[in-house]
Amino acid sequence: MTEGLQGTERISTVERIASLDVLRGVAILFILFMNIPEMGNYYFIVHDPRIPSWTNADSWSWWIQMTFMDGTQRGLLELLFGAGILIMARKAMEPDGPVAVADLHYRRNLYLCAFGLFNAFVLMWYGDILVTYGLAAVFLFPFRTMKPKWLLAIGGVFLAVLLIYSYSGYREDVGNKATYERVAAATAAHRPVTADDKKVAQEYRDHVVRFVTPPLKHPEQLKKIRKVQAAYASGFAGYWNVQFEQWQKLWGWFWVIEAEIVGTMLIGMALFRWGIIQGQASTRTYLALLVVGYGFGLTLRGETATLWANNVADPLWQPVLYDWTRLAVTIGHLALIQLALRHPAGRWLLYPFRAAGKMPLTVYLFTSLLMMWFVFAPWGLGLFGRLGFASLMGLAAGVVALELVAANLWLLRYETGPLEWLWKSLAYGRRMAFRKPAEPEIPAGAVPAE
Repeated sequence: MTEGLQGTERISTVERIASLDVLRGVAILFILFMNIPEMGNYYFIVHDPRIPSWTNADSWSWWIQMTFMDGTQRGLLELLFGAGILIMARKAMEPDGPVAVADLHYRRNLYLCAFGLFNAFVLMWYGDILVTYGLAAVFLFPFRTMKPKWLLAIGGVFLAVLLIYSYSGYREDVGNKATYERVAAATAAHRPVTADDKKVAQEYRDHVVRFVTPPLKHPEQLKKIRKVQAAYASGFAGYWNVQFEQWQKLWGWFWVIEAEIVGTMLIGMALFRWGIIQGQASTRTYLALLVVGYGFGLTLRGETATLWANNVADPLWQPVLYDWTRLAVTIGHLALIQLALRHPAGRWLLYPFRAAGKMPLTVYLFTSLLMMWFVFAPWGLGLFGRLGFASLMGLAAGVVALELVAANLWLLRYETGPLEWLWKSLAYGRRMAFRKPAEPEIPAGAVPAE
C-alpha cells in the first residue's frame, strides 16, 4: 500500500488553511504577554503583580491583560490543536480508518511531549504547554469521528467539572469569611469560640492581609522573594532548581490543566467540523460570536480585575466562571480575526502572522530560550525581578515584533521552521524538505507562459 493511500502524507501548501495559520501565529506570539510575568518576575511565587513597582501604567497594563488576554491565547491554541487533530486524521474519519494515520498521530504527539520536557528541563520554562497538549491529543484521537454536537457537549462536560470545582472553592471561601465574622463578633462580646473556628478565622485574616499588602511590605511574601533571589544568585543550579520546583507545583494541578485542555480541544474539533474555526461561517455568525463572547466574557473578567485592583479581598463569584469567560473571550478573538480577514485592510494587517503560524514550535521554544537563558537568567541580562508589569508588557511587545519579522524572513528561504522540520522528520520517519525549492531557470529567449 502506498503512503498516499494510507493517508499519512504531509499537508500540502495548497491544502493549508491560511486563516488557521494566522490564528496560530497570533496565539503563539501573543502568549508571551501571559507568560512573561511568570518568566521575569516574582509573580509565580507571590501571585501578586505589585512588584517591583505599581504605577498607574502597571495597574492599567495588568487590568488589560487580565480582562482581554489572560488565558485566551492558550485557549486559541487549544481550539486550533483540536482542529489540527481532525486535519491530520482527514484520511481516517471512519472507525476502521488506516492504522498508519493513528501511528503517525501518536508518534507526533509523543515527540511533542519530548519537546515539552526539553522546554521544561533544558530551556527551563516551567510553564511549558507542549507536554499537556501532547498527552491530551493522545487521548482525543478516538473522538475524531464523533458528530460536532457531541464533541461540543462532551467538551462542555469537562468545563462543567471545572465550574463545579471552582464553585466548591468559592463556597469554602464564603464559609471561611462567615467564620471569621462570627469569631470577631464573639470575641468582641467576650463569648467563647472553638479552637477550630479560631484557626479558620486566623487563616482568613492572614489571607486578607496578604491580599491587600504589597509583597515587599508583607513579611511572609518578602521571605519568599528573598529565597528566590538567593537561589538565582547562587548560579545555574539555583536558577534551575527554582524552575523545577515550580514545574512540580504546576503538575500538582495536572487534572485541572488537562480538563481545561481536553474540553477546549473538543470544542475546537466541533468548531472545525462546523467550519467556524477556519473561516467558513457567515459574517452574521461571526458577528454573533463576537458580541456574545465579548459581551459575556469581557464584562465578568473586567469586573473581576477591577475589584481585585481595588483590593477587594472578599470571595468573588465571578472567578467561578473563569473557564467559561476565558472560552467566551477566546471565541470572541477568533470571530474578530475571521471578520478582519474578510476586509483587505484586515488581511494586510494579519497575514504577516501566517509565518509564525507555520512554525509555532520554533517560535515557542525560541521564546523560552531567549527569555529564560538570556533576558532573565542571572548570567544573561539579569532582568529578572527588575521590571514592573507595564515594562514587562512593553518588552513582550518588542520580542513579538522581532519574532514576527524573523519568522517572515526565515520562510522566504526555508520550507518550514527548524524545529518543525525536526519534529516532522521524526514523526514521518524520513528527512523532510527544509529549503524552499529553487525556481526553475528559464532558458535564454524563452517566453513565459501566460
